[in-house]
Amino acid sequence: MKRTLFLTGLALLTLPFFMAGCNSMKKLQKDVIETAVTGYINPQQLEAVNGVVNFDYTINFAPKQFDKKIILKITPKIQYGSQMVKLEPMFLQGEKVKDANYPVVDYDKGSSFTQKMSFNFKPGMENSVLWADIEAMRGNKSFMLSPVVLNKNGIKVWQQPAFSLNGIDYVPAMTETFIGDVPATAVGVVSGYVMFPLGKSTITQAEQNSAVMSQAVKAMEKVLANKNAKITNMFIYISNSPEGAERLNKNLANNRFRSAKNFFEKDLKLADTPMSRNPKFVVQQTVSENWNGLYMLLKNSNIQNKEQIINELKNAPNATARNKVIDSYINKIPELKEVILPILRRADFFVFYSVPTTVQENVQLTYFLPQLTEKTPAVTAQSNWQLLNDLAVMAINNKEYGKARKLLESATILKQDAAINNNLGIVHAQMGHKQEASQYFDKAKLRKEARYNLGLILMQNREYAKAIPFLKNHPNINLAYAQLMNNDNRAALDTFHKIKMNNAMDYYLMAVAAARTKDTKEMALSLTKAIQMQPNLKNWAATDISFYPYKGDPVYMQIIK
Repeated sequence: MKRTLFLTGLALLTLPFFMAGCNSMKKLQKDVIETAVTGYINPQQLEAVNGVVNFDYTINFAPKQFDKKIILKITPKIQYGSQMVKLEPMFLQGEKVKDANYPVVDYDKGSSFTQKMSFNFKPGMENSVLWADIEAMRGNKSFMLSPVVLNKNGIKVWQQPAFSLNGIDYVPAMTETFIGDVPATAVGVVSGYVMFPLGKSTITQAEQNSAVMSQAVKAMEKVLANKNAKITNMFIYISNSPEGAERLNKNLANNRFRSAKNFFEKDLKLADTPMSRNPKFVVQQTVSENWNGLYMLLKNSNIQNKEQIINELKNAPNATARNKVIDSYINKIPELKEVILPILRRADFFVFYSVPTTVQENVQLTYFLPQLTEKTPAVTAQSNWQLLNDLAVMAINNKEYGKARKLLESATILKQDAAINNNLGIVHAQMGHKQEASQYFDKAKLRKEARYNLGLILMQNREYAKAIPFLKNHPNINLAYAQLMNNDNRAALDTFHKIKMNNAMDYYLMAVAAARTKDTKEMALSLTKAIQMQPNLKNWAATDISFYPYKGDPVYMQIIK
């Protein structure tokens, strides 16, 4: 006969003297005593904890209800969508059943039986129904009874939310030549340059009114108008071209420096300020014969025999021979004389300034670096690795990672330094190259910034135990997060007490740490604060496995209600 299941909301299953059906069942019905079964589960609301659902299934029998010769098979099943999972069946038998070894129901006194049930949670079971098939057997005959619905509330899932921090704050390393004891993220720069006539230190009117200097003045006005900005120093770079008229003038570089310093300070409205009167305010670097700049410009030129020229210059046995080589090519190649060498006769300035970190979020830093945007490369930086590094930090802060990478790779040619490697690590990390980033941070880990940044890479790779020692010297939310994910809950809570809490997620994670350490008061305060700042976190807290032990706690229940 065809069997039909009826899933109803009844928690009480009454099995009236087995249902009438085919003739083969009528004799069985006459021989079997009416049996009544009441079944229920505990808890009534099924819950998945760490991916597993556990509950107790209890069935009670009143006196003289259970047939002495019957075996009852009860099979719980979880139905979700078109899928169904069968759980371990429960078998019970009457007192006179032979050749079976199931729990026996006392006919005269009645009995109560509880069986522990467990199954693995699967996606979709949030909206599921738990029901049970009932099969009665007597001898070689059996009969299926109407199924009973045990739970139709679905499954509440307790889980660890997928926490994510708001970005990763790597720490760029400035060289101490320019900025000391100021976080790199609060450093801005304004720069510009002027060109000099061959062999002279005068600045022409055209150079004074150039587009570059006009934009530099406007950028500097913004910095001076920013009450939170502190101008720290000015770097002035003087370059002479390596040709006869320039080489012969031994005082040319110093004369150009004095001329440029006076003009830059006046034009940028820095003259007669307290900072300009500080003898350490201006950092000077001069290159009397800029051969490195010449090589770089030749490489980027369209001169056909440029490699030959460079090789001849570099392989010259002495300075006199090298001078003869360049002088001979100046007369042969117009581009060398009219385009390349004039670029080397210049004065560049870089004004660095800082903004306190307490106000930095509300301040727009000013970056004006014409040397990094023109087609002609920044010759000024090519012989100063520190300047290259610090300009790269500016580019990193401006999220110009490709530009920063080129600057830093140029700097490594001049010097292998931990600050450069740290910043190259940041560039690669921001470009998604985690393996390269880790290698550069490892090279630079004698710097505290690099150790911290290496910890961030390890944390992103979920190697929390390895990350913690690198993050400890810079305690912030990243250290607390790594400790929390490594189940160092007491240490995480201590870190939260030391750091500045910035947003709702910080407070939520602190509540998790407190919950895991059974600090109910701290848990309640932090969780309340988090939900006040971001109300949708209440939904997370209601099913976060970290708060599962508090599900009956009145304080916790009041917070998430």
